[in-house]
Amino acid sequence: MVRSLSAFLFILISCLPCLSQSISEKVVDQYAISNKRLLAISTGINLYMMCQGQIDLDSAMLLSCDAYKFSRLLPYNEAYDYGEISIGRSLIDSGRIEQAKLLFNKLAADDQIRLAIQLGTYYLFKPGTLETDLDQSLKYIQQGQQIAVRSGKVSWKNECLNLLAKYYYQTGNILVSQKYFSAVVLANVRANDKKGTAMATANQAINLPMRTRDKIKALEKAKNLCKQAGLKNKEIEVLSNIIVEYFISDWEMARVKYLELIRLQKAAGFLHTHLAENGIGYIDDVQGNYVSALIHSLEAVKTMEKTGDTKFSALFYPRLASIYFHMDRKEGLTYYLKSIENRSKETQLFWYKSFIACAGEMIKYYGGKKALEFLTPIQNEFPPLTLFDKMNLHLVKGYCYSDLKQNKRASYYFDLFTEMAQQFPPEFIYAEIPFAYLRIAEFYSGLGDQSRTKLYLGKVKPFLPSKGNMYFLCKLDLINFRLDSLNGKYKSAIKNYQLFKEKSDSNLTLAASKQIIFMQVQYDSRNKDASINSLTQQGELKQVELRRSQYVRIVASGGVVLLLVIAGLLCYQFLENKRSNEKLQLQRFEVSLKNRSLKQLLQEKQGLLKEVHHRVKNNLHTVMSLLESQAAFLANDALSAVQDSQHRIQAMSLIHQKLYASDNVTTIQVSIYIRELVGYLRDSFANAQKIRFHLEVDPIELDVAQAIPLGLILNEALTNALKYAFPDGRSGSISIAFKNIDNRRFTLSITDDGVGFRPNHFQDGDTLHGIKLMNELCNKMQANLHINTIHGTSISLIFFQNQTAKYYDKIS
Repeated sequence: MVRSLSAFLFILISCLPCLSQSISEKVVDQYAISNKRLLAISTGINLYMMCQGQIDLDSAMLLSCDAYKFSRLLPYNEAYDYGEISIGRSLIDSGRIEQAKLLFNKLAADDQIRLAIQLGTYYLFKPGTLETDLDQSLKYIQQGQQIAVRSGKVSWKNECLNLLAKYYYQTGNILVSQKYFSAVVLANVRANDKKGTAMATANQAINLPMRTRDKIKALEKAKNLCKQAGLKNKEIEVLSNIIVEYFISDWEMARVKYLELIRLQKAAGFLHTHLAENGIGYIDDVQGNYVSALIHSLEAVKTMEKTGDTKFSALFYPRLASIYFHMDRKEGLTYYLKSIENRSKETQLFWYKSFIACAGEMIKYYGGKKALEFLTPIQNEFPPLTLFDKMNLHLVKGYCYSDLKQNKRASYYFDLFTEMAQQFPPEFIYAEIPFAYLRIAEFYSGLGDQSRTKLYLGKVKPFLPSKGNMYFLCKLDLINFRLDSLNGKYKSAIKNYQLFKEKSDSNLTLAASKQIIFMQVQYDSRNKDASINSLTQQGELKQVELRRSQYVRIVASGGVVLLLVIAGLLCYQFLENKRSNEKLQLQRFEVSLKNRSLKQLLQEKQGLLKEVHHRVKNNLHTVMSLLESQAAFLANDALSAVQDSQHRIQAMSLIHQKLYASDNVTTIQVSIYIRELVGYLRDSFANAQKIRFHLEVDPIELDVAQAIPLGLILNEALTNALKYAFPDGRSGSISIAFKNIDNRRFTLSITDDGVGFRPNHFQDGDTLHGIKLMNELCNKMQANLHINTIHGTSISLIFFQNQTAKYYDKIS
């Protein structure tokens, strides 16, 4: 199971409940379990699409469930969970997995199967899981199968097969996965169970990879079966997956399906339609239908605020901003700024794209210098976390330097963007990245660099729209004009320039005219209604005039009384507002005092932690001094053991020394630490002066929990090499490499070109003890240790980063 989300997701999930204080839980509480499940799935699918590969679908589902305080199993348990509280589900949702396992053997058959499926589901859809989690999932699925077969209950056997099919889908074995899904479909067909058949067919279609041939056809078939079986919510779920496929390949069909989706949601009593409205707004925006885009995006924001579902508002306000910018209306900046005003590290996944887009639009109105001034402090406080954010940050920096005419720096950042874009999931390359390639091609065409211009046009070509998206077509005409001019094709150049001017001049005019037509239609409609009302009223006017004189005195008297009442109410309201303001000022003052107190406590905590590291470092040095004084009276094996202990203590002492000297008391810069430890060991061994050290280390930060065992492993490996690899004063070399593999895995290797292990080397007590110690430390880090004794000795390990591990981009 490949996971694109690391520890950041767990921090984000744990903090989501406090991000949405304005959410209307009343709306969600009124939903039946089927609509709650639909809300979790719909939100998860939309987060997955809108985040464009930054999180996988399972992580998006978990994020959605936690936001609404749903069970994390809700999107997957429709066949057996109808809202009743089960002890197994409660234990899993509260994180007490071991207690749930202990409970397993104490339950009756049906409850055992249910818990086995729940545990299998938990491990199967767990973000950031390892292969061990997949093994655990398979174990409980198979246990559930065995009990289901003994019970003879078809429904449980089918559910176990269904989960097994999802297991093979997660492992990438699509053929086996589809085989098990087909078995569930066939079992329901033989039982003449229409609802079961529809459900199984839907699950089989949904669990085909994106862009699979005939996936849309399979989904449409499942949708019809769900409709015939009366499974409204499953029909909506299948339709949402159809939209995902069309969203990538056919925007016109995606828009049609979105409208159908809204109709079905409303018919099912589902109020959270703003997700679909926002999708229509996006499609209309990129196709240049700005008035329609504005209507649907405003409706999305209105529905979002009406339902109180503002947790993910940072994904909706940018759509309005984009539309306003495309209509050349500067107030789009207001919506971008609104979407980032409550920025934090916990919500960075959602607002960071708006922050980068805001900087890009500022170039147009304020220039590249102002955009960089806006960009730099926020980037320093919140470095990009995902590949998507890193590449787009490089892109907007390229735009800034292009505006400042610093073409070499602009080209440098465009190259970085292109290199990262090649690593981006291909299923999400359909709009923004191709348009970025087109703008880069425009940049190089302005420099007269034909080769690079054609290179980027080649990248854009597969995504060029045949209609709509005026920005695409307008930029393309300008680039073709420049290329033709450089090649002396002046007739073609003039034609392309005319097309460019027509489209660029008419782009905003078209948007404005559509807006005027829309407003005119509204005005005419209101006029017609007013005329009808006027004709109706004329017939009644004479009778009203006859009665009016009779009521003049009554109305006048009533008016005076009403004015007095209104005046009294206004006076009362004024006094209430005054009291409320005074109370609010007092509360603000109290909050300010508490904030100052908390800030002071935080500073004191940081100081105490630094003092602790300082004292630990001093105590370790004291122990080293005691060992050194004791060593003066020892010889041979005892002396060697004491010296080894000194080296190990120094390896730990260096870490505490770094933490004391740093502003960050929880992590250290490993590259600096490795260099200092190597320097210490080189000075500690007499034969080290004849040995060349080659260091190749990346700028990586690790927290103390990983840095200490890593330092001890490095100490043991280097000590063994310096003692045994170069006997009789031989010269040689030792290479040390510490590398980042893929932003969540790191590798450390120590290689020497010495004599390697002798046949009796493992009988040496020190060596055996050192290797045993390295193995124990690797187990603690969950790292894989490999020792190779061919052509010298090579010791390497690979380990995963902790939640607090950070990798800093050299460029940033």
